[in-house]
Amino acid sequence: MKQDYTFRFLLKYLYGETTILQKLEIENAIQEDRTTASTYVELKKGYDKFPKVSFYPSADTINAVLNYSKQGQLNPGF
Repeated sequence: MKQDYTFRFLLKYLYGETTILQKLEIENAIQEDRTTASTYVELKKGYDKFPKVSFYPSADTINAVLNYSKQGQLNPGF
């Protein structure tokens, strides 16, 4: 059965958000289907242009969130 891979599905693959089975299917489709390969190459070019950044909250921020969650109270102002 032939599967058409959408932009969204290929993006999930680029970001590592697919199952192992989906990953194998996409990799096979990229090798076997010119349209899928072309689409993947274009998406990969765009993906590679994004800056590679990671954001990590400080220990103080994590502790503040954890302490707030221990209170178990809803904010009545919402």
